[in-house]
Amino acid sequence: MQEDVRKFRINLGRRIGQLRKRKDLDQTELAAILNGKDKQAINRYEKQGANPTAFLLVQIAKALSVSLDELTDFSELD
Repeated sequence: MQEDVRKFRINLGRRIGQLRKRKDLDQTELAAILNGKDKQAINRYEKQGANPTAFLLVQIAKALSVSLDELTDFSELD
């Protein structure tokens, strides 16, 4: 179970980064859209597998113009 959680967090971070780049945003720009977050928080999600709250996942999906399903569709990872 613990391994599944670790893989999920890593894939989620990779997916956030992938979608952010597709939208041509840098980490600072995405953080600004998310009100109250900073570049370091985005970097922790993308690179260190930090675990965003459910509310923040909804905000990230909206900021990246995708649904939650698309945000967690890891089959699209490069």
